[in-house]
Amino acid sequence: MARNPKVIVVDQDQIGRSEVQKMLALSGFAVLGEAGYGIEALALAKEVAPDVCVVALEEPVVRALQTVESLADLLPQSPIIVYSSLKDQATIRRAMQAGAKDYLNAPLKEEELISSVHAALAQEERRRQRLAGDAEEPVAVGTVITVFGAKGGIGKTTIAANLATALVQKTNQSVVLVDLDTRFGDVAILMDVPVERSIADLAAAEEEIDKEMVQSCLYTHNTGVTVLPAPIRPTEWRSVHAGHIERIVNQLAQSYDYVILDVPGTFNDIVARALELATILLLVATVDMASLKDTLLAIDMLRSWNYPQDKIKLVINATNDANDANPNDVKRMLGRDVFWFIPYDRNISAATQVGMPIVVAKPQSKAAAAMTDMAQALAGIRRQQPPSQQKPPSGRGLISRIINQRSEEKTEVKVE
Repeated sequence: MARNPKVIVVDQDQIGRSEVQKMLALSGFAVLGEAGYGIEALALAKEVAPDVCVVALEEPVVRALQTVESLADLLPQSPIIVYSSLKDQATIRRAMQAGAKDYLNAPLKEEELISSVHAALAQEERRRQRLAGDAEEPVAVGTVITVFGAKGGIGKTTIAANLATALVQKTNQSVVLVDLDTRFGDVAILMDVPVERSIADLAAAEEEIDKEMVQSCLYTHNTGVTVLPAPIRPTEWRSVHAGHIERIVNQLAQSYDYVILDVPGTFNDIVARALELATILLLVATVDMASLKDTLLAIDMLRSWNYPQDKIKLVINATNDANDANPNDVKRMLGRDVFWFIPYDRNISAATQVGMPIVVAKPQSKAAAAMTDMAQALAGIRRQQPPSQQKPPSGRGLISRIINQRSEEKTEVKVE
């Protein structure tokens, strides 16, 4: 991939294309020019030979599609990214058939545009390597789901263990649960698994860590979930670094359909690598104000890393019966939709005492049903329930009261 990719912007609206040009330029792309549809766009593309073309698709759609198709014919190795206010499936399909690599909704969000350009260029680079015979043979890999929260005590390990179990139950595919909690490491206790060997036993030279070595440290729970436990003594983590984690996770992903990473509520090199390796990031929070504040900071931090926002799935876990938050209130505070809501359930504590996930110990309970449905949604078996259907909005929770109070204060200020 080019170090400073060259881009052109095609848009009939001069104001719109100037805004897109600014977004790209601020992110380090070399914007070589902008143009309208038709001959103007083709002439510019032929002159500068860009690495990628960013094209607006608006009415008249026929003319815009003709421009996309002509650019694709002229520059077959330069990805075309379309952005449009038109959201119907027919238009999206026609754009892809004309040669677009991606279709973004307008008005554009900078992080989505930049992510799309990088992804398109990376895909094109891989294609070129394959054609040149320089690329390694593709290796099948499983889905890596990192379960993370900005603080401890919010139920991450419970969610990780139940998610792993539900995935085995509902998909009949292989699942491995990796305990990366460098402070407590409670997966083995929660799953009632003995720990004779742990992830600390894999702290060797990275090139020496192979599938056989990793397999020697795994345990199979009677639910069918495979477990790679944390060491019993936290001091044993001192010999484990982020490079080990990447090697271990990559080895596991070549053998298991799902790799679940349970990470602590803190930031260190191991956590950062677990976040980078994630196919899906389950960001867990409770509705107490400390958790929400820390979660908001975590979201801002991930955004500053240019972390792919589409990977992040926000999960709200009710840890007591007073958590009656409306998902819409949470969205207003955190600026993100709630992917899943797990209701408070006393049965979780009882299941923990017998070393069995609640989806097995009490499969008919509220929490078990919610976590099973979430597992199916993540596996693509069942469509995601709208958050409003996961939990009826009460409007009487702490968050609602705070938001209403702030709204009233703003109103009073305006009246004065």
